[in-house]
Amino acid sequence: MADQKTAEAKLSKLRDLVANARSMPMSASCVVNRNEMLAAIDDVIDNLPDEIADAQDVIENSREALAAGEAEAERITEQANRRAAELATETEVIKVAERKAAAIVASAESDAAALRREADAFVDSRMASFESVLARTSSQVRTARARLAERSKLDRHADDPVTDDAASTAGAGTTADLGISAP
Repeated sequence: MADQKTAEAKLSKLRDLVANARSMPMSASCVVNRNEMLAAIDDVIDNLPDEIADAQDVIENSREALAAGEAEAERITEQANRRAAELATETEVIKVAERKAAAIVASAESDAAALRREADAFVDSRMASFESVLARTSSQVRTARARLAERSKLDRHADDPVTDDAASTAGAGTTADLGISAP
């Protein structure tokens, strides 16, 4: 899908839902629409495998390109061997053929090695990109969880004489209502 959002954009939307939620008076708590929040979280979870599948496709395409390059190198080598056998009738022709065959083999091996290096560099750059996205996503999730945990601590330590049992069964806006446990 051309307009499909990345996991990073979806996590940003999730953060905006929490950041823009209606504040509870005289408290650090807020009220969020549970269904909207759960739908946004499910959307992120459902689409992470798509991005990982895209990374796998990149790796598979690189492997196919490498295999094609190695097959081409083998074809060139076989062709050089056949040509050398044809030229084996005369001593001078044999020497020339051997030099050409060696040059072709060296060129094919060099081409295969260069193709292998290019494929490895391409795969490495794509994996680094995906690693970066996953690291940012992980960092944002840790930050969001830490903020939620801190807010939960503020809720529990408020001057309100409500006990922890009563607070955990209280209304919307607490981490318990969202199904989030403090780390």
